[in-house]
Amino acid sequence: MQNQLSQLTNCWLRLSVIKKRSPAFWLALLEHFGLTVEQLFKLPADELLRCGLKSEEVTLITSESEEVENVNRWLSAEPPNQIIAITDSIFPARLKQLDSPPLVLFCRGSPGLLQASQVAIVGSRKATIHGLNTARRMAQELGEGGITVTSGLALGIDGAAHQGAYPTPGSTVAILGGGLDNIYPRSHLALASAIVEQGGCLVSEFPPWEQVKPYHFPRRNRLIAALSSGVLLIEARIKSGSMITANLAADMGIEVFATPGNINNPLSEGPHYLIQQGARLVTRTEDIFEELGWLPVVNQQQKSLHPNEGHSDPLLNEFAGEPIDIDYLVEKTGLSVNRLMPKLVELELQGMVVAVPGGYIRG
Repeated sequence: MQNQLSQLTNCWLRLSVIKKRSPAFWLALLEHFGLTVEQLFKLPADELLRCGLKSEEVTLITSESEEVENVNRWLSAEPPNQIIAITDSIFPARLKQLDSPPLVLFCRGSPGLLQASQVAIVGSRKATIHGLNTARRMAQELGEGGITVTSGLALGIDGAAHQGAYPTPGSTVAILGGGLDNIYPRSHLALASAIVEQGGCLVSEFPPWEQVKPYHFPRRNRLIAALSSGVLLIEARIKSGSMITANLAADMGIEVFATPGNINNPLSEGPHYLIQQGARLVTRTEDIFEELGWLPVVNQQQKSLHPNEGHSDPLLNEFAGEPIDIDYLVEKTGLSVNRLMPKLVELELQGMVVAVPGGYIRG
């Protein structure tokens, strides 16, 4: 990729920013008339009108584009910024299978990750502490196994997944619902920067200056699903964007995974429904590797897929998915509160357990 647009990329970009026309329209038009995108831009205005284009669209094709100049400035201002056209070799083949694939992708970071083996992790923006810890841990384990974790940079499960994956060899891809110069939510600005600095990638089909709009999220979700070999749902209500992503994946023939939860928690409704519909129930990261037929890539410097494995403290055996209070631990272990608390503090410092309202859960 270069810091200035090639003529070919220039053409795709100019089509992509024409409002009220979908990528599918332009691709169908080119196929119908047997044209390349460069040939389209060489046609005189009267021939473009005969192709069925509106006069204002013809004007946009035949005149200089302010958007192109803005993108050229964007590419020059920040070296990691890149743009990938649908005809580029690095453009993900999976996205070309969509009914209306993006004509261009705006990227910051390492776009080569778009070709990597990916698992999407999605879920509620208002996840429980247990859900956040599960997303962070599974993302870390997938990343340490050499798998790229893809998500939407949203609050909750998305953010936790990126946090777990970006320091790992597999790294992470964040698909945005707006332009790359308008990170949303603003509270994830530091996370977005960390993703890029650690070798991950931010991706959007929207121009850098585009503000986030509600109708952008379904378009973002289809990219998350299409890029991935599997989609893992962790905590979501039945009616949610995360469920849309999971259903899109199922419609595309992509494996769907779900983690079970407390039946009294409304955020368990989504995963439990998917499991009833045939999604693979996941309680450990190895379930995903096994289902997809992957072998985790492990070396001496990487952590085990079981960060707590081999820990000798039997106290850990008392922890499952729900918060456990001190009284329960006193009864189960026979330890006094004075002897129990230092052990819990030690485990908490090691990241083995996490203090939550109502007690402790396994980290």
